[in-house]
Amino acid sequence: MRLRKPSSRASRSSKSRSRPTAPPRPAGRQEAAKDRYGKVAASLTTIARKSAVELYGIAREMIRLPAALFMRVAEILGAYVLRAWLALWPVLVAAWGLAGRGLAVAARVVTPARAVTLVALLTAAALAASQWADLRGITIDTNNYAGLEEIAPPPQVETQTVGTAHAWMGIPLAVLAALIVIGAARGRPKLARLLVGVGAAVVAISLFIDRPEGLDKGQLDIQYDSVTATLLTGFWAQLVSGVVLILLAPLLIRAFSPASAKKPAGPKPARFRAPSLRGLGRSGRAAEAQR
Repeated sequence: MRLRKPSSRASRSSKSRSRPTAPPRPAGRQEAAKDRYGKVAASLTTIARKSAVELYGIAREMIRLPAALFMRVAEILGAYVLRAWLALWPVLVAAWGLAGRGLAVAARVVTPARAVTLVALLTAAALAASQWADLRGITIDTNNYAGLEEIAPPPQVETQTVGTAHAWMGIPLAVLAALIVIGAARGRPKLARLLVGVGAAVVAISLFIDRPEGLDKGQLDIQYDSVTATLLTGFWAQLVSGVVLILLAPLLIRAFSPASAKKPAGPKPARFRAPSLRGLGRSGRAAEAQR
């Protein structure tokens, strides 16, 4: 009895059954990967959030502690400043009132006429005092001391006073100027015109007698090299006094003229009132009581 050969279809199915098959791809692998990545991202977000919170807390403490210390120090210093101000305020109020009263008295006493008179008398006194001041100074060997004037000035071998240059004529001129000023202040303002002549005489003496005399080197220019003559303070004081006397003459005439004397007095100066700090004292005492 002959066996039938299996058909080709049957043989193929048997072959296919006998071959090993690849394991099937697990379902939902992409979803698993997404879940794993999501968990990692969530953990990183949590770590970042916690780190930010910790950093914020550290920064807040770093700011809060110095700020609290500063506020404490400022509070203590403010209390001392308030006490000092409350103690100093009455002194300031008294000084303000005293200054106001002094200014009111000065407004009544120190009139323009009296001020001009005082300046004129002081100018006459300065003219008289300048006669004993140095007119000139003569130094020798100035070329050898070039650049060393501040450290080692050249030697000064001769000086001369102002009065000796013109036979002390400045003293009678100063006395005459003072008498003219006093006469103008006592009701004869036209006498002040004579101050122009006195001042002009002083200026002329200074420029035409004292200046050439002060710059004259004499025999020293022959005996020494590089001799220098310099006009000193006395010359300039005398010259300025003469110019000021000339300028004061019209001011004295105007100040003591009858028109100025009959001029109605101006409004009374306003009284000075010191400001009050009643509220400040109360608030300061209340603040101290709360502490």
